[in-house]
Amino acid sequence: MASEHEDTGSEPLADPLDEGRRVVEAANEEGLLVRSIGGTAIWEHAETMHDEPFARNYRDVDFVTTREDKDAVIEFMLGLGYEQNERFNTMHRFQLEFQDPINERKADYIVDKFRFCHSWSLRNRVDIDYPTVPIEDLLLSKLQIAEISDRDIRDIIAMFNDHPVGSDVATDAIDTDYISGLCRSDWGLYRTTTMNLDRVESYLTEEDLPVDEAQLSDRVAALREAIETEPKSIRWKLRSIVGERKQWYRRPELS
Repeated sequence: MASEHEDTGSEPLADPLDEGRRVVEAANEEGLLVRSIGGTAIWEHAETMHDEPFARNYRDVDFVTTREDKDAVIEFMLGLGYEQNERFNTMHRFQLEFQDPINERKADYIVDKFRFCHSWSLRNRVDIDYPTVPIEDLLLSKLQIAEISDRDIRDIIAMFNDHPVGSDVATDAIDTDYISGLCRSDWGLYRTTTMNLDRVESYLTEEDLPVDEAQLSDRVAALREAIETEPKSIRWKLRSIVGERKQWYRRPELS
């Protein structure tokens, strides 16, 4: 799916897509468990993202690793031409931040745990796929955004357009069991995810996009049904009583 790779060197590459691949491939050669996440990872998984109106520019590169490799990743990134934000990296348990001084952009790492508007563990997910985290984690990373943008909705649509949906362990399919399993015990994640699935449906009817709208609607509906029919935990049920009277998501920029 990817284009020709540029040679791996000791300096960050100008193109974030090439740089994302360079970092993951170099980490793999070093025996470090690193995968990409975010916009560049979605581009790798969804060919729909390669063309208008879905194509867009990428500012930063984002990765996932585990706490066992955290210290080694710092040394590894310094060797690839990055500067670390030492204060940030000391203060944050589940994140690392680096600066690319050549292209003036950031490289962020998630360590073990995704934490934005909502959170869940990626600890046992990092080694499932390559060079990115699994497609359902990429999808959920967008569906969990409480104040979602048009760009994020288009990313979601691109993933649904290129991937079947179902109870399937195949890496090219969106695993409904995984997403519904996370939503069954977290009412907040459930609420934001289902709200955004509704927004995707509305967006499909309002915008003229070069996609199979009927197929997309079926895939969205299949995920929604899996989430709704999954038996909910006691914790979920107790939180659902409070509902939207209490804020159910984080505002990362204020955290």
